[in-house]
Formats: sequence, C-alpha cells, structure tokens
Amino acid sequence: MNRKIELMETYINIDLGNPPFLKLDEGLQIPYASIKGVKTGRPIPNAFKLHGALMGEKRSGLFLSFGGYQLHFFENELETLHLDLNSFQVGKFKISKLIIGVENPEEISKHIFERLK
Repeated sequence: MNRKIELMETYINIDLGNPPFLKLDEGLQIPYASIKGVKTGRPIPNAFKLHGALMGEKRSGLFLSFGGYQLHFFENELETLHLDLNSFQVGKFKISKLIIGVENPEEISKHIFERLK
C-alpha cells in the first residue's frame, strides 16, 4: 500500500501511487467542501466494476453502486477510509464515494471530521 493522505488547509491531497487502471498520476485533491461524510472500515458496498481490478478483498478502480460512481483502492476492507462526496468530478465521472486503504484510518477520519466542522 503506497498511498499517502495529506490534510491541507482547504483540501485533502491523496497520492494513490500508480493505479494500473486509471490515469491519476497527480492523485486527487478533494476540497473539504466536497466531503459530506467520513467513515472507516466496513461495510463495503456491493458494486459493479466498471474499470479496474477486483480480486477477493482487493479492489482498485472505478465502480458503480446504487446508481453512483465510486473509486475503490484497498487491499483489506477493515483498514479503509470512506469519504462520501458531493459529486466530486474525476475526469468525466461524478464520484459519490471514495474508499481507500490507509494505515490508521480512524485517526485520519478524526482529523478530517475536525476540519469539516
């Protein structure tokens, strides 16, 4: 897992490493105003893979769930950070959720939640 999250003043900078199926070389810069909610761990939504990889608990790519587009990047669903987004634009898709595997998701979630207040 070579992902890094930096909490900047007005946005979150997420370095996804080099995802093999999506061109996100510069990562994601998500403004706090685009975040509706933050959770950790399960449940992982059932989702239809549009572009990426799905092998056991591993997910990497673009998924469709409940009529909305989601980005999933994780190896272990217990160590995930879930960001509910307000139709955040990535390429031609409006993303409603980002689920990313990170170390210490509870701590990161707490720091993001404090910035959302």
